[in-house]
Amino acid sequence: MHSVSATEISPPPVERIPKTNLPRSIATIAEFQLRRMLTRSRLLVAAIGILFPSAVLLAVGRTAGFPLDRDLAALLIYALIPEAVCVLALLVTMCPAVADELERGTWIHVAVRPGGRRAMLLGTFAAAVIWTVGVGTLALVPAVLISGTNEAMHVFFLMVGLLVLSAAGRGALFALPAVIVPKRAMVASVGLALVVEYLAGLLPAVINQATVSLRLRSLLVEGMGWRRQIPAEMQLLIDSQPASVHVLAVFGLVTILLGTAVVIVEWRQFPPSEEI
Repeated sequence: MHSVSATEISPPPVERIPKTNLPRSIATIAEFQLRRMLTRSRLLVAAIGILFPSAVLLAVGRTAGFPLDRDLAALLIYALIPEAVCVLALLVTMCPAVADELERGTWIHVAVRPGGRRAMLLGTFAAAVIWTVGVGTLALVPAVLISGTNEAMHVFFLMVGLLVLSAAGRGALFALPAVIVPKRAMVASVGLALVVEYLAGLLPAVINQATVSLRLRSLLVEGMGWRRQIPAEMQLLIDSQPASVHVLAVFGLVTILLGTAVVIVEWRQFPPSEEI
């Protein structure tokens, strides 16, 4: 009889599922999302966001005269770009993180891939921050030049730093409505920004320590050297801690908010878009 060797009766090798390279997946999603943003409608909205601060500064300059006062220029640029333009850009880029997948019917493909959900969320967050910082920086260049301030470079780099922190902090904040109420994420994000950032952030209480707006205001005051000029009653709206503490606090908030959003998106089972 023919003897059967051990190699002939051994079972076929089992194919191993490759481990997910999360950083690479996040980068791929971010690149894909950025490419999706290069549409006529998105570029038009971005152009409006870039030109709007300059238009406001021109209107103010016609009344107050050029060059604008250093402090007035810095305050207007901060309110228009790290605050207004940044928040508006994030609303149209971060909020649809889950809703887009549900509406296109691609959520099931994301959900079944190993690490697909977190890669989708974190990649969209990265794309939203990059897009927002890019639009804000392009808005800063003409705005600072139009203001005519004699400290243009200082104001520019200070605002770029505040813009990056604002985009990261608010983007992480808007990730929560995106995974909790994806169909109404934009409305929920607007409410969250108004209540948490602009209402709680102005309250002289412990709760404002957990807001990005307090950290940005404090960094603005520190960067412009306004601490000694601010009236005593206004000191309650800022924090006197060093700039490094505020920067670390923002990154701490980003970690907590994004971590919470990742846990929720991994745990929740989203129904098809027509059932939401």
